[in-house]
Amino acid sequence: MQESPFFQHYIQEAKAEAKEQGLKEGIEQGIEQGERRGMIESIITLLGVQFKTDAVHALKPALESIDDMQDLKQVLLTVPQSDSLEAFMQSLNR
Repeated sequence: MQESPFFQHYIQEAKAEAKEQGLKEGIEQGIEQGERRGMIESIITLLGVQFKTDAVHALKPALESIDDMQDLKQVLLTVPQSDSLEAFMQSLNR
């Protein structure tokens, strides 16, 4: 069965729109992942500066397990308020 030119055009348009939507979503996801990675790296850097130890890198998996950006921002704000690395680690477990 042969499809009409109108139907073929409709299918092509639908494919193009789906592709464009997929690209937009992919770009948005990439931006979000980049922001998340940047936030995690900032937390690790600030901890390293504040506590002068390389042990902060061991916290990276725990920080990476935090999916929500608002939660990561809260973690970032706790860095200057933490008296020690141990206190910071306890705040992560809450």
